[in-house]
Amino acid sequence: MSTTPIAQTAAEHLPLVFHGPPGWPTPTLEWVNTHLGWQPPPGWVPVPGCPHSPPRWTFWSRNDAAWRRMARPSLRRARWNLYAGVVLCVLFAGYTVFGIVEGTQPSWRILLHLAALITVGIKTWQARARVRQIEAALVTSIRDTAEQLKAASDRAHYARYLRSTGER
Repeated sequence: MSTTPIAQTAAEHLPLVFHGPPGWPTPTLEWVNTHLGWQPPPGWVPVPGCPHSPPRWTFWSRNDAAWRRMARPSLRRARWNLYAGVVLCVLFAGYTVFGIVEGTQPSWRILLHLAALITVGIKTWQARARVRQIEAALVTSIRDTAEQLKAASDRAHYARYLRSTGER
């Protein structure tokens, strides 16, 4: 039987991990769920009396295992294109260098290998840019979902409050 707290186990499945500055209280799992990726404005503190966060503090980092599970379907094709591009760049670079060093290949073939190397290099760079674009869109999606969860949580808490006071 595991002695890991349920909240910690649940947090392990979130794609981002919160890092509070020194002196800040540990947030609840609900807070983390409803604020994933949120960047507090300068000067914001969670409770009065807490120290301000240091300049350029990194509040969130990726939880690698959960991030991979979440991002895999979106990134599979883009990463495959990136890896294939790297392999082809190495092959074309090798063919080009071998053709120049050997000196027996016609110059048109060396130029063809060089053109292929440049083309594949550009496509590889584009694939890497696409991976970064998809990752940025995933972070935006995480933040948007957290905002929706926060709004639903706030409504539920307010409804519970109204019921407890007898108001409607």
